[in-house]
Amino acid sequence: MLNRYIFNRFTRDESHSPVVAQEHFAAGMRLVSDGLYPKALVELKLAVRANPKSAEARVELGRTYHKTGEVQKAIKSYISALDLKPNFVEAYTDLGAAYNELGDFVNALKAYARAIVLAPQEPELRNDLGLAYFNIGSYAEAIKAFRQALVIDPDNARAHYSLGLVYLDLNDPELARAEHDELKNLDEKILAFQLMDKIQRQAQQAS
Repeated sequence: MLNRYIFNRFTRDESHSPVVAQEHFAAGMRLVSDGLYPKALVELKLAVRANPKSAEARVELGRTYHKTGEVQKAIKSYISALDLKPNFVEAYTDLGAAYNELGDFVNALKAYARAIVLAPQEPELRNDLGLAYFNIGSYAEAIKAFRQALVIDPDNARAHYSLGLVYLDLNDPELARAEHDELKNLDEKILAFQLMDKIQRQAQQAS
């Protein structure tokens, strides 16, 4: 009985060691890179179990859940990561994306706004915020967010394209064309083509 107790205690302690956690985490990330998400989930769950205080492992677990379409579980993982590491910018960003996918734009806005407070010079966070505003029809706020992204990065193609979409929703094809021209000047041929296609489709529907 004593030997069994010692063995069980040793096994239990080892299963919760940082070294074991890192091994499972590394295995999970390799599986993610290979697109083997169900197997990656197994390894990442073991990584979290071995080191429950690893916010990074919880975020990667959430991202993998997201890839498999289990968005609610992804959200729980991101929130648990933020409970451990309240200033984890990437966790807020991924949380916002998950809420956005579910159509919960109010919570998406909150997550992106928090991320921006933590990383105010990151233009893509402004783009994410703008997209959430765009999805709820808050065009003025969306335009403001996209323009803030361009203040940080004047050549940000995503911001120019998104502004073009907002202007189309506002039935202002001229301003949309101006964003198309910006994309052409940046040699963003695919985005420029996509935006012009939408501009032309709108014009055809209006005629």
